[in-house]
Amino acid sequence: MSGLHFDPASAPSKAAGISLNGQHLSPMAKALADLHEAGTDLATYLEVMEGIRWEATSLGPLDNWSQELATQFHLMMLNSTAQNMILGDDTIVVYNQAYAEIIRDHHPSYFGTSITTWLAWAQYFPTIQKVVEQAAKFGRAVEEKDFLMYLPKNGLYEEISLLVMVIRLPAPLAGFLTTIQDNTTQMVRERRISSLKDFSECWKSSESLDELWTKILHQLSGRPKQFSFTALYTASLASEAGNTSDSSSGESEDAAYVLHPDSQGYDNTPDQLRVFELSSNTEPFITLMCKSHATRAPVIMSQQDIPDIWQRIAKSQGFEDEVQHAVILPSSSNKLSKVQAFLVLGLSPRRRYDDGYKTFLLEVQRLLADSVNNLISAQESVKKKRDLAKRARIEKELMEKELELRKEQAELAQLKVGRLASTAESVE
Repeated sequence: MSGLHFDPASAPSKAAGISLNGQHLSPMAKALADLHEAGTDLATYLEVMEGIRWEATSLGPLDNWSQELATQFHLMMLNSTAQNMILGDDTIVVYNQAYAEIIRDHHPSYFGTSITTWLAWAQYFPTIQKVVEQAAKFGRAVEEKDFLMYLPKNGLYEEISLLVMVIRLPAPLAGFLTTIQDNTTQMVRERRISSLKDFSECWKSSESLDELWTKILHQLSGRPKQFSFTALYTASLASEAGNTSDSSSGESEDAAYVLHPDSQGYDNTPDQLRVFELSSNTEPFITLMCKSHATRAPVIMSQQDIPDIWQRIAKSQGFEDEVQHAVILPSSSNKLSKVQAFLVLGLSPRRRYDDGYKTFLLEVQRLLADSVNNLISAQESVKKKRDLAKRARIEKELMEKELELRKEQAELAQLKVGRLASTAESVE
């Protein structure tokens, strides 16, 4: 991280040493001994600390570390909050276990090294440098809120949101103390609540199923970092509002579902993936579609079951990573309603599929099902009103015709009576 200068107050002073049970220990040796006794969970971590060639850094051998630095290190290691110290002219970083958990796969390779060598963090250097320089200039704590990072865990990158606070260590220490709060859970929750609100407001304004499908695909495909790809399969007779309840008579196992033309990658999708029947098992994902249809519940697709066309879409947008999971969402959540459509979403490769993610997907399915059901109910209500109005009009017309006929019959009867009277008079 070229250009980052900490201007240390002074180098760590040579330790005076402490006598313990007649044994002369340096302040750092005493601190490490105390930490070893604090709990076995620190043992492996401290092995990393003790295995570093500190004499090759500006901090020098551990036995030369000052009492102040040893005390600060001891306090940091016992702190349950993620912390690190950036020390010396060569910006050596030491951190505690909570911080190691945050940086994931970068531990232990980053421990005891200069932050300037953390090349995987190059994109974050300008922000880090800005915060450190402000802390050095103003001599107070400086915060960076909503600091987004993408860090690897078991080889897969995750998006995290951090609140970072940096303060300059007091003399004679030379460096800075960083405290980090992981706000990822709150960030994800707020982002998902906002998405659900947007979906609800947009989808409920649809006036037909075709309009709803178009809105869903347009809205979801516009969020490539949240959904790696978006596809929608609609029932071949989905535009007909009839047979929306009573699945036993309205939906057979031979029902066909067709890929909507607005689905991502439609033009390059193989024919065998454009249309499928519930009785068909030619593709692994179709089997999963059948499972989703049978259970009326979301079904997760693993990486090997995701068609290549959708993987290519995922790698061309958003985070440009291969998708690990996708989900199939049926448009109905109960077995008494016809499945009008299946929504297939590629899940974010930077987000773990955990309980929170499952809950979010269930809410997306609920909104989808509610939008479809409300729309069909509204259409059926309009149709029922139209049928009633038509029936009333027909009944009115029949009544008017009947009245007209009776009137004609009365006039005819009166005419006959008149003729009989005239005949009788002429006979007399």
